Amino acid sequence: DDLKKLINQSRKNFKTQLIEKKGMDEKEAKSIATQLIGATWDVGHLNVTLRKAGFSEEDVVEETKRIAKDVKHIHLTDNFGHSDSHLSPGMGNVPFRKHLEALEKEQGKLDDSNVRAIVEAAAIPQHFKKSPHPAILESFGAPIYSGGSSPYWNEVSNSEGSYFGSPM
Repeated sequence: DDLKKLINQSRKNFKTQLIEKKGMDEKEAKSIATQLIGATWDVGHLNVTLRKAGFSEEDVVEETKRIAKDVKHIHLTDNFGHSDSHLSPGMGNVPFRKHLEALEKEQGKLDDSNVRAIVEAAAIPQHFKKSPHPAILESFGAPIYSGGSSPYWNEVSNSEGSYFGSPM
């Protein structure tokens, strides 16, 4: 509730400044304020904060539903609800699909025009000395190649390939 109040008050203040200092009409100023001012929603931080306090997965996702229309950026990072571990999505217990479904239900298909997503997986290179990208692609069910019936990252993530061969 506090975050929603902060967003609404910031939009109102910005709208007033656009009207007074830039001479915009109220409708245009309101549209610009709504487009530019919103929340950065970090599902990893949310998971830690609420899970430590004893809230359920459903409670965590409910918070995303409440703020969904005001989200401009989403930080995707995983953990087990105890500390901000910055794991790749799918390695902890953050319910990513449910968070993303809640956002899409409110805002439509997610892309850079309405919500920018940033994956924060710094723990993978730091602790495991490898790139987090295959794990990220695996967790979101991405195909290896864009055309045809190619395999998905989760189908080949633990296989080894040679320099001249594929991971298959």
